[in-house]
Amino acid sequence: MRRKKPLDWATLGPIAVLLGLLLLIVNQLNQPKTRYAPLGAYFSDAAASVPQSQVTPLPPTTLQAIEQSNAAGSSNQIDLVLETELYQDQSNELAGELQTALDYVQERTNIRLNERVTVVISQDAQCGFHGVTYSDVRVIYIYSCAGVARSRVVNIAAHEFVHQLEQDRYGAAHLSADLALSEGFATWGAGRYWLGSASDFSSFARDYKSNGQALPLATHYASVGIDGMNVLYYQWASFVDYLINRYGREAFDQLYVSGGERQPGAANYAAIYNRSFGLLEAEWQQTLD
Repeated sequence: MRRKKPLDWATLGPIAVLLGLLLLIVNQLNQPKTRYAPLGAYFSDAAASVPQSQVTPLPPTTLQAIEQSNAAGSSNQIDLVLETELYQDQSNELAGELQTALDYVQERTNIRLNERVTVVISQDAQCGFHGVTYSDVRVIYIYSCAGVARSRVVNIAAHEFVHQLEQDRYGAAHLSADLALSEGFATWGAGRYWLGSASDFSSFARDYKSNGQALPLATHYASVGIDGMNVLYYQWASFVDYLINRYGREAFDQLYVSGGERQPGAANYAAIYNRSFGLLEAEWQQTLD
């Protein structure tokens, strides 16, 4: 009888490792990508009884659960799902207000949704009020808790809607865009839902500059905490407004898809505007004087 050759584990070991790495990469590629909104924006009703905790957004439990849920309400372009008891007695009003906000940001940004979007209202165990957009699978999560006014949910949703619009306009490039552009445009696009009584985002940037809170535009929000994150979002919105008004929307669209790997200030500004990011930031700063 011919004896079988024993397995050569020295050879198979590296192969198994490579297969494991390949499976891990494939799994990561299939995960929905995220965009975050800050917790404490300066809305007219910003003084809600919500502690400003660290942003720790949780992913959707499962997308299948969303699909199998009975939508609490729907509108022309939105399917609303309430995962908890929050706002159950206000679902119709909330659905209508969300659609009004979506109509507004579509008009303001001049972008229309390609398809319907699902908005899921979920309860954060630690009452951390924030939003997460899985734009590649068209699902927006708003994490809220008892005591948070319905209007604040709509305010956060306005920002998140713009992230979905960014995906629909710019495609896969949106998922790796320069943060100053993606978050700045989402904040700018939310307009009146984030401005409160202010007339424009530059008024916030001027205040930050005068009181010493201003941060360099290339600062990543992960390094500055919640207060600094809010400063950056409003500064970025003002910067985006400057770029669009000064150089036009077509150039801004070209800049948005020029790369950035989610690092603020890393898009190819020089190629689009023939000016460095630093020079453009200095020009923008002059408009605040």
